[in-house]
Amino acid sequence: MERWIRWFLVSTPVKNYRFDGVYMGIEEHRDWDSVDYTQLLSGDLFPPDFMWGVATASHQIEGGNTNNWSAFEPRSKSGQLSGDACDHWNRKEQDIQLIKDLNVSHYRFSIEWSRIEPQQGIWDDDAIQWYSDLVDQLLAKGIQPMATLHHFTHPLWWDEKGGFEKEDNVDDWVRFCVKMFEALSDRVDWWCTINEPAVFASMGYVLGEFPPGERSFKKTRIVSTNLMIAHARCYQTLKSMTHGKRAHIGLVKNINLFDPYRRWNPLHRFQARLLDGMFNLCWIKGLMTGRFKAPSALRSKKIPGLKGSSDFIGVNYYTHLLATPFMPTKVDIDPLIRPWEERTDFRYPMYAEGLRRAFDMVSCLNLPIIVTENGVADDDDDMRPEHVRRHLQITGEAIADGMDIRGFYHWSLMDNFEWAEGYDQRFGLYHVDFETKERTLKESGVLYSEIVKAHRMPQVVILAGGLGTRLGEQTKQMPKSLIDVSGKPILTHILDWATAQGCMEALILTGHLGEQFDGFRHEGMALTFHQESEPLGTGGALWNARHLLQNRFILLWGDDFHPIDYGGLVAHHEQTSSPLTLTVTTEHDEMNLLHIDGKIAQYDKSESPPSEFNGYESGTSIVEKSVLLEHGRDGKWSWEETVYPEMSMKASAYLDNTKFWDMGTPERLARLEEFLNKASF
Repeated sequence: MERWIRWFLVSTPVKNYRFDGVYMGIEEHRDWDSVDYTQLLSGDLFPPDFMWGVATASHQIEGGNTNNWSAFEPRSKSGQLSGDACDHWNRKEQDIQLIKDLNVSHYRFSIEWSRIEPQQGIWDDDAIQWYSDLVDQLLAKGIQPMATLHHFTHPLWWDEKGGFEKEDNVDDWVRFCVKMFEALSDRVDWWCTINEPAVFASMGYVLGEFPPGERSFKKTRIVSTNLMIAHARCYQTLKSMTHGKRAHIGLVKNINLFDPYRRWNPLHRFQARLLDGMFNLCWIKGLMTGRFKAPSALRSKKIPGLKGSSDFIGVNYYTHLLATPFMPTKVDIDPLIRPWEERTDFRYPMYAEGLRRAFDMVSCLNLPIIVTENGVADDDDDMRPEHVRRHLQITGEAIADGMDIRGFYHWSLMDNFEWAEGYDQRFGLYHVDFETKERTLKESGVLYSEIVKAHRMPQVVILAGGLGTRLGEQTKQMPKSLIDVSGKPILTHILDWATAQGCMEALILTGHLGEQFDGFRHEGMALTFHQESEPLGTGGALWNARHLLQNRFILLWGDDFHPIDYGGLVAHHEQTSSPLTLTVTTEHDEMNLLHIDGKIAQYDKSESPPSEFNGYESGTSIVEKSVLLEHGRDGKWSWEETVYPEMSMKASAYLDNTKFWDMGTPERLARLEEFLNKASF
């Protein structure tokens, strides 16, 4: 009977359709009970460089803000005041550790303009420093920041000037954006200009649920247009600044799907297409063509700099709405749902299939896609685990189909002040007791953490403390790993490859002339440096930095370039359950080890190794920290000459004949440079 009902309600001969060239899709529902989620926890569904993140917004968590939203709150639907919210402003160190504990690599936050410029033209240096410290602390934990420049809030003085109702005011906001870009862009590579412009315009000026709480189609058109003008100006301005070329700057669009309640009813279909056009497609077309036709406007307007004004498109997705000509205009009335759909605490249905349609809708932009928000209102956390599984499954399948989806940010890190809903709706992976401010990880948070951990590459550890005496005068003046090879330091080449393989964190162990690493950074990689006070050898350097090592790490040599597939190495390591895996090549002019049945039986670096030796260590290995703790000691000692023999028939051999290049001598350095000059990765 249920199958028949589904067919009757949603089946018609209507094909997948387009609206002015933008694919809109049709409503589909799958049998989720039959979906195999095995790949989610096996680490096989997402690429190794996928951006795993969580997201928040400043006003919802910081507490103590005075802005357009705090002024509006007494008139809001809930009437609740944000107050001290989650007290994040005073608890950021604790909250950063919560992010770290989820194993995610990225964090999206917004910058509260009202704190930065509380009065027009007066900048609060302490507030700017707070955000700068936030960035530094995130990077120190191996978490890449993504900053949002407008997430529904702005200062009261700007609100009194009319905010986005006046185009002249856009310059004020762009000036704020420039200020924060100057302060943070040396460390922040990902930037969102405006979060959900359609939501800001429709909720504030159509439904009246957001500030300023008006119902005016005229103001909706004006504000919508000015939001796109603001985005374009912001993008073009920031791109022209120092660090602008390397920064990734994009618009964040909420995709709220509208489906006809009865697909066979032409009025329902007309209403769905009308709402889709106003809420979704006019914004997408604006980015695509450079001409923006605001909701309910009769003609479009060319906006200078709008076409091509995003390096990526952020997609916020939550649900679909079923359209009829008589849809309610108040959000507190339950929307229509299909009989088999489950309502969230927000009363809209959980509809994961729509996320793929959202991807299809924005694909016309030919931009990388990032899921900048996806979550569910679920007080008891009984729906959220399945919500996480379904939406990640959809995302992974889309990637497998060839879609360029770079990341997924769960909304939200923790329960917070949910705008017009106040504290009545909970979206967090962490439960927040708003009386005590205690944070507690939910079951859904555990699940998300496990999925992320299964897909993330281990920490990279690079031994870069050697003297490099065989290179003569060069290494008397700089560390070997900072010597220029084919236009950049060998260390940069190593990190380039590691980043391309999906590694997000690197620990670099320095010694000789270690102070020259000060200020060294690498895009897409969180770097930690640890310098030895005296030469400790390869083993001593690792032991000396054991407090910075993760439980599993990829060990590299700072003077070797080895472009191996890390994914295959990690998979082999996991399959063998070995505490130590060495990459071994059988195509080398000399041999330094014996491998038998996939295990390292013997290791010897002497000039005359035994004749039965059949492999050579290529220099890339995976190590469980337990190996170091078991075999390590204080003082100077060699990792390879100590651990490898002691791990006989315990260490795994991963056979891979990818050529490695070292720069230990001038001749080898020349060969490496020749290789890199010709290589294209």
